[in-house]
Amino acid sequence: MRSLATFVALLAMLSVGSAKDDLLVGDFVKQHLNSIGTEQARAAVKNRATEGTIQFHMQHQGGSAVGKEVFVSGGNKLVSLLKLPNPNYHGERFVSDGKRTTIATMKPGVYSELGQFVNSQNEILTSGLWGGTLSTGWALFDLPGRHAGLQYMGRKKIDGRELQQFRFLPSKRSDLEIRLYFDPETARHVMTTCELTIAPQIAASELETANQKSTSYRLEERFANFKQYDGLWLPGQWTIQFGLDVPSDPDHPVAFGGYARSDVWEFSVSVTSISQNVQLDPKNFEVK
Repeated sequence: MRSLATFVALLAMLSVGSAKDDLLVGDFVKQHLNSIGTEQARAAVKNRATEGTIQFHMQHQGGSAVGKEVFVSGGNKLVSLLKLPNPNYHGERFVSDGKRTTIATMKPGVYSELGQFVNSQNEILTSGLWGGTLSTGWALFDLPGRHAGLQYMGRKKIDGRELQQFRFLPSKRSDLEIRLYFDPETARHVMTTCELTIAPQIAASELETANQKSTSYRLEERFANFKQYDGLWLPGQWTIQFGLDVPSDPDHPVAFGGYARSDVWEFSVSVTSISQNVQLDPKNFEVK
């Protein structure tokens, strides 16, 4: 009887702890949404179109380019264009109708590394993560409606700055480790990270399997320079970084434990204009 009573007491304590965590998350989400604007101001926006300039560069190879950014969203639908004047890599075009996605290819059947990653992990688009609060479909606008969740992970210091950290749990099972970061003073969303590690495949022999290494992907979005547009505080700076660690070619050994670091791609977007409740062609969001 004592063991049963102890078990019931422990279960009750766990239930209370879980309820407190849910309350903390719920309160913080409300605080975050209010950091964007009042409920009336948020509800008044049916669609949004942002335009900006891009500074693109590859951190290791040193390549760079100047381009244009266009991001249009309506409800949970979006079109994101990162356009570069380069015939070999013209940038990215992502489209989502809220459930399905289309990712532009570099040439028929060939995606960029970033495009391939988003194409294979399209919950980045369908869950409302891409673009953060620049999107009318931002994930935290309707967590219950998306059947998604947040798990508080405490504070974490990043680049000398302490941030509130949450794990994002999409409605469907995902291999991504998704973290959302917020300024503890303003509750504004300042960063999203999506990480994926793919274990090596089983080789012909145990020795070959042991010598293989996993591949790790990381997509990071940062948001800064918040400005007020029609009563809403939205980021004026959007920085996208994507890179991966891949096993090195045994015929071309490299340092750092046999890993070859792929180039890190960075799009630094400076938002130049934001328009809301504009006339949009529904065909913009068609997924083909």
